[in-house]
Amino acid sequence: MPIVIRTACAVLIAFLAAGVGAAAQTSVKGPVTFFDFTFPEEIAGAPRINVHDYEATEPGLGYSASYRQGEMTATVYIYDDGKPFIPDDPQSLLVVAQLEQSRTETLRLWQDVGAKVNGEERFMMEDARGRTRLICTGFALIGNEGPVSDTFACLGVAKNKFLKFRVSTIPHKGSQAEAKRFITAWIDRLWPSA
Repeated sequence: MPIVIRTACAVLIAFLAAGVGAAAQTSVKGPVTFFDFTFPEEIAGAPRINVHDYEATEPGLGYSASYRQGEMTATVYIYDDGKPFIPDDPQSLLVVAQLEQSRTETLRLWQDVGAKVNGEERFMMEDARGRTRLICTGFALIGNEGPVSDTFACLGVAKNKFLKFRVSTIPHKGSQAEAKRFITAWIDRLWPSA
């Protein structure tokens, strides 16, 4: 892959991790809590690289934290989209609509740099008790020179807020398993088996 394409892809992956839109960014050490939801300094071996406060300027958009491990960049969002009550059902119409919005935003950003979907897969993630906690979609994205990114988006509900994960990495065998390991660490933290 030419250096220009690699650089554009790296910048886009970082942009996707940071989230769409302007936000106040902090580099606070230690755990950070918003909406009774804690972003640890590290999870599943991935250190937190930033925290964003969208809520201060755009109420409803909440907060996010990005984590990086190797080629993988993952961002976790907690927000309410201005909704006073969000049903605790990842397959509710509200959550499905949020996943579709995330899917559309992600694809639009990649299309802006000339990438297109080479494959898409829908899947669900369960907690240790077998309860579905997140609905997800994964994309294999290609450009003119070949594969550019494997990107995953997952949506669910935690603490009466939308919980969204966006994970991007350089394409490689096992990228979905890598994304699932990171997200499973969150599921185990939020919905412990005992």
